Amino acid sequence: MGAALFASCSNQEELATGSYPSDNLIRVTAGVNNDMTRGDEAATALNKNFSLTVVNNTNDKYSYANEIFSLNGGTEWTCTNKLLWQNLSTPVEIVALYPATAANTFSGVYSKENKSYGTITYGVNSDQSTAADADDLLLYHNANFVPEKDLQNGKLDIQFNHAFCRVDIEVIIGKEFNAPTGLAANPIQGIRIEGTKTTAEISFASTEPSFTPKGEVTSITPTPRDFTPAASATDQAVARYSCIVIPQTADLKVLLHTSDREFEWTGSQMELESGKQYTLKLNMTKKSTTARKFILRERK
Repeated sequence: MGAALFASCSNQEELATGSYPSDNLIRVTAGVNNDMTRGDEAATALNKNFSLTVVNNTNDKYSYANEIFSLNGGTEWTCTNKLLWQNLSTPVEIVALYPATAANTFSGVYSKENKSYGTITYGVNSDQSTAADADDLLLYHNANFVPEKDLQNGKLDIQFNHAFCRVDIEVIIGKEFNAPTGLAANPIQGIRIEGTKTTAEISFASTEPSFTPKGEVTSITPTPRDFTPAASATDQAVARYSCIVIPQTADLKVLLHTSDREFEWTGSQMELESGKQYTLKLNMTKKSTTARKFILRERK
């Protein structure tokens, strides 16, 4: 679990006895569950704005839609408007999304005017050759938050989860690519992941957020990770890549090319689930590319 960052909507930090604040003010801490973004990156740093929606079905005066929190001084989150709990016992529904790259990025989550949830459209870049925070959508959702029992030290503790999934590709390179002294440089000059849609419609109308892929199937250029050279003629070098994809069922295709040929691996009806991490291990020889393993685990 990522280290928590502390936040408030004002500088007042006096809390009533117990966990509920005497002034009803909504104060926030924020962190990330399973906070590794890509294979060898450091833990996710929450340093951009996020959006907070609080829905009070008892009294809409205490509902707040798309309130933007910003990091102040590197340690404290602040919002422009003053947000209040109605009381300690009234349940609310909470949705938080990160990063809010613009004030209206997540404005469609909830309409106070219509008192109803909506949908937002969000996607990943097709060119992920350079990693971007915006590709890795973070989501917090609690359908029944009761301040009296759920506040942590008087604060709303937002622990974001990864909304999308991560696909890591590990290419084990055949010994026939080696020189007598091994293989010092990666022979793969390009890689593409095909078969996925890069945009999703996200709905908050149900108990759990739902993801519907939209648009055309698009090729993704993944982020190059580390390369392990072959130290001798009998060792095998390993090249690693990573990308973020939206949840979907896809006919996944990996295309690799060297200076003189192209290699292809295809997997049909691959289930790519929200918040999951997948590692595809491929054997690349000069004759073919075959899958060694396709591993699923929780994102870390």
